Amino acid sequence: MVFEYAQLRGTLDGMDTTVITELAEYYEKEIGYRVPSRTPFVGRNFNVTRAGIHADGLLKNEEIYNVFDTEKFLNRPPLVAVSNTSGLAGIAHWINTYFHLTEEKQVDKTSELVGMVKDWVDEEYEGGRVTVLTDEELIEAIDRAAGELGIQLT
Repeated sequence: MVFEYAQLRGTLDGMDTTVITELAEYYEKEIGYRVPSRTPFVGRNFNVTRAGIHADGLLKNEEIYNVFDTEKFLNRPPLVAVSNTSGLAGIAHWINTYFHLTEEKQVDKTSELVGMVKDWVDEEYEGGRVTVLTDEELIEAIDRAAGELGIQLT
């Protein structure tokens, strides 16, 4: 119900809610204030899942896992942190979100590209890694796999 309401209205009672994200970015870039990562609505880890089952749900039907449309209201899509628990769905969601892929270009968990990146992720954790992968590491692995497959994401 709330999600549908958000889909129909772009604002709440005439207020442009995307300014919330803009203000947080301003505080960080211009003032130098570091917003705590778990701060509701504006923290870096707000709306980030680390579980593959939740990423799979986001791919199938975001409304089930998101109480409101964060893309529309905050100009921030739901994100997935990639680790040993993200699974194929988590990696697919990360790629689609990070590269802003249009619906016709999006990858899913059966994509060969996603499978190659998942193999690399698994190797990282089998080798003793315990931390979440960084964006830079993922981009490098995705670029490498995409190059091998002759795929261009951007």
